[in-house]
Amino acid sequence: MRCFAFHHLLPPLRREAPLFLLAAALLGACRGAVAPSAQPPVPSRSVATSTTLGAMPAACGPVAGAVSASLASTPVTNPLVTFDSAWSIIGRTHWDTTYNGVNWAALRAELRPKAAAATTTGELRAVLSDMVARLKQSHFSIIPREIADASGSGSGSGANSAPDHSGSIGAEVRYLDGTIVIAQIDRDGPAARAGVRTGWRVQSVNGCPMSARLSRMPKEPDARREALTAYAIATQALAGAVGDSATVVFADERGRERTVRVARAPEPGAVAKFGNLPAMNAQLSFDRVTSAGKTVGIIRFNIWMPILSPQFDAAVDALRDADAIVLDVRGNFGGVGGMSMGIAGHFLDSTRTIGTMIQRGATLKFVANPRRVNTRAQGVSPYAGPLAIVVDELSISTTEIFAGGMQALGRAQVFGVQTSGQALPSVPERLPNGDILYHAIADFVNPFGKPLEGAGVTPDRVVPLTRQSLLAGRDPALDAAIAWAVSQKVRQ
Repeated sequence: MRCFAFHHLLPPLRREAPLFLLAAALLGACRGAVAPSAQPPVPSRSVATSTTLGAMPAACGPVAGAVSASLASTPVTNPLVTFDSAWSIIGRTHWDTTYNGVNWAALRAELRPKAAAATTTGELRAVLSDMVARLKQSHFSIIPREIADASGSGSGSGANSAPDHSGSIGAEVRYLDGTIVIAQIDRDGPAARAGVRTGWRVQSVNGCPMSARLSRMPKEPDARREALTAYAIATQALAGAVGDSATVVFADERGRERTVRVARAPEPGAVAKFGNLPAMNAQLSFDRVTSAGKTVGIIRFNIWMPILSPQFDAAVDALRDADAIVLDVRGNFGGVGGMSMGIAGHFLDSTRTIGTMIQRGATLKFVANPRRVNTRAQGVSPYAGPLAIVVDELSISTTEIFAGGMQALGRAQVFGVQTSGQALPSVPERLPNGDILYHAIADFVNPFGKPLEGAGVTPDRVVPLTRQSLLAGRDPALDAAIAWAVSQKVRQ
């Protein structure tokens, strides 16, 4: 079973490689838009949108809107074969036979002539994205084949290759008070060496004002979607080829502008590829902190990919003697849904259901079994100490399934802000034209039947991130999680 959510990256917020690719696809998935590629992601339902939002400054380059810059203009053959395939796949796999109130047959009659009239790949993608947008549900998008097939190695070349965004300045951003702010800096990364500090606002990148990029965001009543859109725009602007430099103008704690030239370095972690989804960097780290005389283990990981499973197992083994454990999954865009069961088993002393996937005519319970053997094949008991989970508005999909299930079972306390509310189990399928139809196949509810789609996970303690805390070098949500953890009864 595959359950994905697309893409990003994060003060302990961890980052993924060309994460903007995953964020871009997730933006499409939550809006039913075509995933952007070469230009600032502007989620939309139509190719024409990119020409109706006003001119960008010349330094920002051409705007490709919601359609891939590399293949959008190529001629399309047999567009109806691709349209009919996409329509039929959703028609037979959508768990709700009312299609969320959409007359699926009537929609086919409306859009099929438009697909037949498409002469370019971009025009066909616009029709397909319009179709999936009508469902008004997360995890539906059209992923251009040039993005899906990107290796993530940064070595692509040729007219049909996705732009190289394998390099990073070594900093993570968040959208706070309408601006892009540096939320985390890699200790040994390029930004740190250049003197960049958390809490600094990003004013411009390579001469293009960040405000100009953000001004092209569509009006979004849901602040969580707005944050995801802004995140993808900023992340893409800062990414580039390894070794290339970015000239970034920041506003520091006193409002003074600081111009910094930062060379991009390779992302840490391992490149992972799953099925037809874009390649992405998978990263996991853990450490220990001491507070109030107790030891708290902190595990951070950016995506639910199988390559990280043995690393997580090893992290739990290394922290098994800690008084408490905190899982920091802020900015974790999801991944393989089945992993949530295996990870949960590290912290449950009996077989428990963390949620249920509801498909058309079938259900699948996500059952977590206690993990009673460590990485050295020795018998152990699941970790029984206090468990805290830190989330934010960019905690999506499998992350929500896990956090929501553990919270509902009373096994974990959740800190941070409300999660994204995009928790539909989904799969990617290759269409006849080579693009990927990313589509939800089920609803998902927590152990007590509460849907996660839309509402997401509400923390037990809401602790928002602020620019003031970042400027002071603090992490309020993580600090609150640690304070709670050390206040709990010590294990016997």
